Amino acid sequence: MDDYSPSTRVFGPLLRAFPQAYLRSLRHPEWIPHGVQDVREILDGKVTPDLDGYNGRTPIVLVHGTWMNSFNSFAMLGPFLARNRPVFSLDYGSDPAALVSRLRSVKATTDLSDALAEVTDLLDRFRAQLSLPRVDLIGHSQGGLHCRSYANASIDSLYDDALNHGLNEEDAEQFASDNSPVRAVISLAGNHRGTTAWGMRRRLSALERCGLPMHKLVDRLVGRACIQQLLDSDYIATLNRAARGITRHGPQYLNIGTPFDTVVRPWTGAFLPEQEGHHITNVNNATGGGDWSDHLALLYSPNTLELIHEFLDELDRAEEGGAEDSSTNKQTPRHVRQRVLPMYGALPTRLGRRRGRRLGRRLGRRGRI
Repeated sequence: MDDYSPSTRVFGPLLRAFPQAYLRSLRHPEWIPHGVQDVREILDGKVTPDLDGYNGRTPIVLVHGTWMNSFNSFAMLGPFLARNRPVFSLDYGSDPAALVSRLRSVKATTDLSDALAEVTDLLDRFRAQLSLPRVDLIGHSQGGLHCRSYANASIDSLYDDALNHGLNEEDAEQFASDNSPVRAVISLAGNHRGTTAWGMRRRLSALERCGLPMHKLVDRLVGRACIQQLLDSDYIATLNRAARGITRHGPQYLNIGTPFDTVVRPWTGAFLPEQEGHHITNVNNATGGGDWSDHLALLYSPNTLELIHEFLDELDRAEEGGAEDSSTNKQTPRHVRQRVLPMYGALPTRLGRRRGRRLGRRLGRRGRI
């Protein structure tokens, strides 16, 4: 359960750098991204969202990652997306047993199964209350896992219902795909395959064999979600061994990763394997040069924002019959490609060119690019 009173949620400022957003969220855990509406407030009747002013565009729900919250994850992306789309966010996964959760701004620390159940309940009730036929989901890190799992489970439920009503497997598959409650799953540095965490899994296992209760200690300090996202963990293995595969027909998948990711290792674990008939797009955010986003700076990269805009605009155009000059497309803000530093975000344009060239030369000498 989230420990916020719905009446305390207020808009924070638009921020363009991760350190600034994270530090300010420690002091103001009640903040949500500017222009983004809180799902819990809507469910509790504190806010009535206006969806009529967005030309029928599909609502977006933002889902943060481990040890983060809605504000420090989406203080930049959220406000820009909310300029021409209805955008919502939710906080989830507070584990009172973990010491790190004593900071009210730290979320998504609890057992991943419990976190998914909480996210699923919130999304189901949110969609039902607003009578939404479908939503777009954007998740960062652990949030990307939950967005994919929610889409899969929703479609599986429709598939099973269709079979129970007498449809054959092919028709049931088509029915579930056509009626998917999730139009798009956008994953930012999603930990889809688990992480080696620079050898942490191996070291913890070695210490466990020596009789030290390392897993229990880590759970107590930072929450169970940390251990469960390691490579070959039971949770990750079960999630990716699903009988119907790791993705489904229906949703459009966009997975954005970065080779400078220091959390998801190997960084290609942010990508999903292509499957016949499934709509999966994997993008290296560093392509084109100048963007050295790591796991966190990816959230504050204008280049990430541009990729999301292009992806969603393409879906909108497909639904509109390919109309290139629609009024909704004209409203979409555009950003030139900018220099982005790890653990920070985008540099001011003039400063970015000078410092970006220096950093690029250093990283090039180290074989990182």
